[in-house]
This record gives sequence, C-alpha cells and structure tokens, in this order.
Amino acid sequence: MTRKEVLSAIEEAEREGAFDRHVDPIPEEIVIPVTESYHYPNNRTLLERIKFRLQKIFVVWPFIYYQNRFVMKTRVIGRENLKGLHGAVLTCNHVAKFDCLCVKYAARGHRTFTVAAPFNNMRGFLGEMMRAGDMLPMSKTLRGNYKFNRAVEYALKEKDDFLLVYPEASMWWHYKKPRPYKSGAFHIAEKYHKPVVPMFITYRDSGKTDQEGIPEYYFTLHIMPPIFSDPKKSRTENIEAMQTYAHESCKAVYEKAYGVPLDI
Repeated sequence: MTRKEVLSAIEEAEREGAFDRHVDPIPEEIVIPVTESYHYPNNRTLLERIKFRLQKIFVVWPFIYYQNRFVMKTRVIGRENLKGLHGAVLTCNHVAKFDCLCVKYAARGHRTFTVAAPFNNMRGFLGEMMRAGDMLPMSKTLRGNYKFNRAVEYALKEKDDFLLVYPEASMWWHYKKPRPYKSGAFHIAEKYHKPVVPMFITYRDSGKTDQEGIPEYYFTLHIMPPIFSDPKKSRTENIEAMQTYAHESCKAVYEKAYGVPLDI
C-alpha cells in the first residue's frame, strides 16, 4: 500500500470507530508463523544467544542511535520518570514501524522487550534484526501462547526489565490522537506487580515531504510518571485505574502539544 492509501484506510477506520484495525498488514508470504517451536529470548540456544548478542551490538544499537539522532530527531521529555524502576510495563501510541526504537532510545540503560503481533515475525534481514532487538511476537497456538507468557514472565519477573506494549493494538501511521486502549498491558502489569509507565509520541514539523508529497515529522517522546498498584484495591480496580490513568495522561499531552481537545 502507498502511504496515501494507508492514510485513507486510517480515515475510514476512524469514521467506523474501528480503532484497532490493522490498516497496513504485512504480506503473509514473508511472515514466519509463531508456533510452539519459536525460540523466545528465555529459551534460545547458546549459539542463538551469541548470534543475537552480536547482531544487537553491531547492527541494532547503531541503528537505534542513527534513527533517533538523524532521522526521527527524537526529543525525550520526562526521562527522569524511569529512574529507579526495576521492571515496568511501558505503554505508547503506535504510529510508525520504528517507533519502538524511540522507546528503546529513551529507556537506554534498561533492556526493553517489545510485544508484537504474530505477523511481525518476518523473514529476511529486518525480521532477524527485530528478533535480535528483543521482539516478543504473540502466538496463535495454545502451546505457543504458553511460551509467549513465559517469555513475558522472564522479562518482567526474572530479569526486572521493561516490557513495551502497544495498548491501541495496531499501528496507525503518523496518527496524532490517542486511540482507545485495550486492557492487556494493564493485566500484565497487575499480574507481575509492576508499574505502568505511559508514553506518548507527538510530532514536530521537519519542513520536508516524502516522495508522495506527504509531510515528514520529527518525534517527541513524552514519558509520564509511573502508576503503581494500590494494595487496597482489587485486581480489577487496579487494572481499570492504570488503564484510565495511562490514557488520560496521553490525552493531556496530546491536547497540550496540539492545542486542541481530543474529539474521539
């Protein structure tokens, strides 16, 4: 799909209220199915660990630096809100194929795993680098889903690392508004007694356009204070409170950045 077609599909989905629709799907022929045989970071062989470590050092990390410094020109506001955290669920709006690199850049010093839809497990060089970059693709099989959940536990509970979850559940390219949130990220945070750190990407004009004449933007990543479970509340109450807090925090950032009220 061209970018104009993607933007048109986003407008249609917005009109229909289908805020979690995948408007720019990846062709099935380049996707590797995520089955029970998939090797998550916690069950890789020694050779796989060595290979992915070298790929991360010599390819993934330099690419993260290059994209944030010279392409997206990422500004980070509120990085101090990550200080002292040992394990956390990070939430962010999903607005570009490489926006997880903004989060990883802002969270440098912490290992950040990224929950991804199964179709992100692609063949070829890009798919290999995504796996080296700590992608955790979900699985559609029962055993595969068990292994995915075990990898989430490994990241949050055993390693005290960060887990990035996109609560909007789909990528809408350069969409400015915060969309309605799914509850999955907040269930995970409550299950493992970890805080939720809401993040939100806003745009700055770059003065450039792409080959289709569509404006290109620079990114600003806003990091809000973490929210912790309240031991006096039930599991359901905590999940609802974290979900509401995260969305309201991002709504406030959106309205301040663009000077307009959120109208969805």
